[in-house]
Amino acid sequence: MASNRLRLVEFVLWVVAVSAGVSAAAIAVGFVVGGTLVASKYAVFFVGILLFGLGSLGIQPTPSYRDEKRLSMESTHEHGFEARIQEIPPLRGHGIPFDQRVGRNKKVFAASLLVLGVSLAMEFWLGIRV
Repeated sequence: MASNRLRLVEFVLWVVAVSAGVSAAAIAVGFVVGGTLVASKYAVFFVGILLFGLGSLGIQPTPSYRDEKRLSMESTHEHGFEARIQEIPPLRGHGIPFDQRVGRNKKVFAASLLVLGVSLAMEFWLGIRV
């Protein structure tokens, strides 16, 4: 059984990597399409809201009248990105079995909060407003 510390490290690395990648991509697309940083901020916010919706639906318990959830990002195997996360130094040599990691639905929900935090930071700390 993997230790809780390793599970937490894997969770944090996954969430930070996904949030950074999604935020950077949304900023780039928003700037290319809109031509301003305001458009980039809106793109980050829009993507954050979409991720929040997906994540919040994914973390809901399965209804008693259904056999499975309507929307879930869980699967039985890891993606290449998740395998690369296992090679980052705190986890290198301590591979966490896929079935003992924190679920993707919880990770997507947490990543959505970070992406929305980036949008908030762009508005309040960087002063990117309409």
